Amino acid sequence: MDFNISNAALAARLASGLGIALVVYIISFVTYRLTIHPLAKYPGPLLARITNLYAVYHAYIGDLHLDMLKCHEIYGECVRYGPNKVIFDTNTAVLDVYGRTANVQKSTAYRAFETSPTAHDTQSTVDKVAHARKRRVLGQAFSDSAIRSFEDHVLGHVKAFVTHLAPADVSTEKPQESSWSAPANVASLCSYVSFDLMAELVFGKAFHMLDLVDNRFIIDLIQVAAFRVGVCLQMPKLAIMNLDKIFTPNVRKLRDQYVGVSKKLAVDRMNMDSKRRDLFSHILAARDPQTGKGFTMDEIWGESTLLIIAGSDAISTGMAGCFFYLSRHPGACAKVSAEVRRAFPSADDIRTGQTLTSCVYLRACIDESLRMSPPVGGALWREACAGGVNINGRMIPKGYDVGVGIYAIQHNPVYYPDPFRYNPERWVVSETNTKESVDLARSAFSAFSMGPVGCVGKNLAYMELMVTMARVLWTVDMKDMTATEPAVPKAKYLSGYKDHFASEYLLRDRFTSWKDGPMVSFRVRQM
Repeated sequence: MDFNISNAALAARLASGLGIALVVYIISFVTYRLTIHPLAKYPGPLLARITNLYAVYHAYIGDLHLDMLKCHEIYGECVRYGPNKVIFDTNTAVLDVYGRTANVQKSTAYRAFETSPTAHDTQSTVDKVAHARKRRVLGQAFSDSAIRSFEDHVLGHVKAFVTHLAPADVSTEKPQESSWSAPANVASLCSYVSFDLMAELVFGKAFHMLDLVDNRFIIDLIQVAAFRVGVCLQMPKLAIMNLDKIFTPNVRKLRDQYVGVSKKLAVDRMNMDSKRRDLFSHILAARDPQTGKGFTMDEIWGESTLLIIAGSDAISTGMAGCFFYLSRHPGACAKVSAEVRRAFPSADDIRTGQTLTSCVYLRACIDESLRMSPPVGGALWREACAGGVNINGRMIPKGYDVGVGIYAIQHNPVYYPDPFRYNPERWVVSETNTKESVDLARSAFSAFSMGPVGCVGKNLAYMELMVTMARVLWTVDMKDMTATEPAVPKAKYLSGYKDHFASEYLLRDRFTSWKDGPMVSFRVRQM
């Protein structure tokens, strides 16, 4: 009996000792990160300075981009947004972090993008030499000549999209007139057509999502895959150690389902007619000019999976944003419609070239939409290399992450006066807007990032946005119908932010963007 009591007492003392040791460790750990840590001098939310769970939480609920802006409003241009991470919101920081001469590499956080242990795409490749090789190969598929070679694929989808928005109404008494369509959720339509387009360019397969409801499940899989990346990007160990399988098993299961679908599509495309000219054919044929090597099958699969997610989201968000702002700003809509209709005698004449490039107000409307509601709103993390990196006079040591919140800097009033007002004129030199003002706005514009690891598909995205919006504006009139729909209560997670969303297209940050609406009606233009 005494022996048992001794064992129990010993166990109690051991448990007590372990508890005390754990408390001491936690106190020491927190004290170090708040006082002695190399980044301790930089201000930021208390929890963010202690643990990455702060950023994980905001990525999980989808307000990461909004919180970064709020932090800059509270703490200034430099904010410690994680124990080992600092964000900035200045145009000089954009160059210091993402410029070609920046002493940084991609953060190890990008391991969250890995399709599989063997299928490393450009986004998940951290090593600078390996990444440079991939960009040299992938860049050939996005050259101007390559993009022109598959423009007809783009135009086919754009034509189908415009017809879907406002089919000709032959039931009216006057053939030159047409009635307004039923209100449509533009976010959904833009997601369908952008996926159809990218799927054909990448996999050579038409899904016809505008008409075939059964094929739309892939959009849901893509959104879940992007959601997982967005969360794991803030704490890479969740992905590297497969902890997401434990904490969010359903999310991981759906993500793996999308990976499986994308792999099958890539294999099917490999077996297609070799004479077909599209994005995939250019990737397949491209060779690194320095080594003479192309992509392996696993690399092609990884790149294809990434292109579908990033490409379709960037295009759909840019398009949906344009519809939101133009339908709510009839003056801007009338001005850009008149510009396009003067420039082209018919919708079929609208293609890439000097005439489309001359539509400067159209480009301004697109850029203003991308500024206010960028497809990626958070920070693209970079890791300081040996010797550290100097950002705005602050030396960040080797091994620590730095970034610029895209949504935050694109709402900085230093570069964009009245940043929550849709104002395409800020991008056009005029009597009331100097070249210096336009250049200043351009210096902070980061919708597609910049530098050696900026968006490789930027030119393709702009081509699709310019051609699509030009053909839409030439062919149809539009009007906002949101007021006719049942009111949607403001989401609880938005309660801590300024009430500016009545004038801004609200996106939820999932690394890419989740979106809903606007509700818009269309009709064939009145001649």
